[in-house]
Amino acid sequence: MRNRERVMLGGAGVLVAALLAVAPWPAREERARPAAPGAVAPAADPVPAAAVAPKRAVPARTPEPGQPAATVVPPSPGDVPPEPEVANAPPQQNDPIAEELPQTARWKLEKTEHITTLLGRDVTRLEGERQEARTRGDKARVEQVDALLRRHRVRLDELREEARVLTEAARNEPPEP
Repeated sequence: MRNRERVMLGGAGVLVAALLAVAPWPAREERARPAAPGAVAPAADPVPAAAVAPKRAVPARTPEPGQPAATVVPPSPGDVPPEPEVANAPPQQNDPIAEELPQTARWKLEKTEHITTLLGRDVTRLEGERQEARTRGDKARVEQVDALLRRHRVRLDELREEARVLTEAARNEPPEP
């Protein structure tokens, strides 16, 4: 019976301490509220900003459990913020648009060769990925990579043929000014 009395006495002590800690709360809330709607609190009794700020009707949106939070990037030294719009002000003038360069056979050949190079790198990467999937025994991934490789190789053949035709056209083209 002695242990039970100690537990009861300890619980009563914790309850009294909690009541004493919570007792002044309503008094603080009443002091923070103005006397009437629209009334201003007296200057002698400053009110913290948190007590005056209106409560939000909608809780702040938090990212979903698998979604990353938004990344805030600080401005770089060369960044220029847009100027604010002013009422009744004339619209701002845009920078002139540079003329588009002529899409000659040489230009198309250069772009086609660049795309061919990138696609060739992709084929090499996929072949390595297929080999890794085979060593792991991942048959589903091997099939996926094989399908991608087939598509890439067909596109590579098309690009090489196009490059051959463009090479001939570039030879017959007059030199650039």
